[in-house]
Amino acid sequence: MQLKKSLGFWDVFSLALGQVIGSGIMVLIGIGIEFTAYAIPFAFVLSACLSIIKQIPVAVLGSAIPATGGLYVYCKRILGPKVGFFYLAILLVTHILIALFALGFAQYAVALVPSLNIKAIALAVLVLFYFVNLAGVRQAAALQKMMIILLLTGLSLLIFFGILEVDYSHFVNQEKLFPNGWYGFGLACVILSFSTGGAQYISELGGEMTNPQKDLPRAIIYSTALAAVFFALVSIVAVGILPVEETAGKTLSEVARAILPPTVYTAFIVGAGLFALATSINSTFSWATKSVLIACEDGWLPKRIAVVNKRFNTPHILLTFLLIFGAAPIIAGKDLRYIIMLGGGLVFIYDLIPLFAAFRFAKTLPEAFAAATMKMSEKRLKTISAIGMGILLIQGSLSFSDIDRMGWILVVVYIIATLIYIQLRDRHRLRKSILLDGAIDRTHR
Repeated sequence: MQLKKSLGFWDVFSLALGQVIGSGIMVLIGIGIEFTAYAIPFAFVLSACLSIIKQIPVAVLGSAIPATGGLYVYCKRILGPKVGFFYLAILLVTHILIALFALGFAQYAVALVPSLNIKAIALAVLVLFYFVNLAGVRQAAALQKMMIILLLTGLSLLIFFGILEVDYSHFVNQEKLFPNGWYGFGLACVILSFSTGGAQYISELGGEMTNPQKDLPRAIIYSTALAAVFFALVSIVAVGILPVEETAGKTLSEVARAILPPTVYTAFIVGAGLFALATSINSTFSWATKSVLIACEDGWLPKRIAVVNKRFNTPHILLTFLLIFGAAPIIAGKDLRYIIMLGGGLVFIYDLIPLFAAFRFAKTLPEAFAAATMKMSEKRLKTISAIGMGILLIQGSLSFSDIDRMGWILVVVYIIATLIYIQLRDRHRLRKSILLDGAIDRTHR
């Protein structure tokens, strides 16, 4: 699958930053406060550090073998085609989290205009960015850069007006810091991993970058680090001014309304609230179809769904599937917390696979490992990958601990169905390959 190379560093960086900064600070912060109250800034910082540890091995892979559908390609080349498709199958179902971004966007829109309907707004914003991405990834990246500037301006306004009003005594009182103990702090870190993680998904755009070996690793790490600085400062304001009971479970709009002048509050809601979630939706539409394109080429999925529009260079059928999948939980009326914990548990499962691929990288593809622009010894890469896998196992166990029986049943049934499908489809791929080889032999005779 050959797509046009049109993305420079700032395009990729803005897409990565939009993926990272969107839902976390604007929607998930209130849920994190419910779990760990005034320790929320520390949870953000720790979560960001853990995210960078997990992303470094992926950055090494991206600097060595950049490709369209990068994460899927890394897994299949290092661990084999079956494991690669299992990774992709788990990744696909976690796209349910795009509904989280859309619902968060709608909540901020309603904070500005209370008469709006949350479901209608959430669905409308999904449709909007569906059409933006139908027009091409270059256009989506250009829009992303403008939205990122407005987003960072909005967050800066909240920090500027609030940081001097904070009561810092809250942050040295252990009872206030950990009202639910270390378990609550751990759950907060799990929730916030969706805000500090996500930059690695720009690996999916490796085939459309002009200089992926250098730009991809830098964009992953720099975007996560910059987001972490804003997360820490904004979370200090979020819990340091109003009583924690007024911010737990709420969006940042409650804090902003209390401390910002009316005109500045409106600018914050538009700039930070709306554009933070919009950048995440736009970014997800930009990268989420790339691995599927390659999987269709590999015979795991029907090739007819991987049609790329010749004029706009976009996979319109796959983008339509993503729109429908993201809209389904919104129409069904699922709440944010259920979407986060169900999708989140699966995120931790599929994130393990690229890290295991990085662990095996040097041994399986020694020439590609030696060619990586992000240089690292085999021992160090294995150590960081192992630490990353350990972090994911802990986060995954905490995430699944908050899922009900029905959620567990859905996860288990989906994984079993995926394994059965892989076995059946692999036989089909093998038969097709044998028939193709036979046809080629007859042609050459």
